[in-house]
Amino acid sequence: MKKNIWAIIPARSGSKGIKEKNIKLLNKRPLFSYTILSAIKSKVFNKVLVLTDSIKFAKMAKKYGAEIPFRRPKFLSDDYTSGASVITHSVKFLIKEGYQFDYVCCVYPPNPFLQISDLKKGFKKIKSKTFNYVF
Repeated sequence: MKKNIWAIIPARSGSKGIKEKNIKLLNKRPLFSYTILSAIKSKVFNKVLVLTDSIKFAKMAKKYGAEIPFRRPKFLSDDYTSGASVITHSVKFLIKEGYQFDYVCCVYPPNPFLQISDLKKGFKKIKSKTFNYVF
């Protein structure tokens, strides 16, 4: 049976270092679009979700093929919120809403040089059950 594998890309709008870094343009495209498209092209994932607190980010993410199942709460969008907290909240929320998946993979957004081969290698390691998580 084919597994249901989802990528979650946490992309908040409130970056302090570089304002709105996830949508800064690189070669006329928002920075996070490279990550979205790499995740889609990898064919590792059945769904690519962007979790954001911003309507503007959500619209841009949809343009590049991501799904936005809900808006990320403000209390999970500050400088001190860990990626693990965002993913845990998201997984619990999605399960409560009736979504079903076998794997959830967190892929960080500001990564224009993300290689599809790295996504495949990372997922292969998780699937082997030798690791609990892979960065």
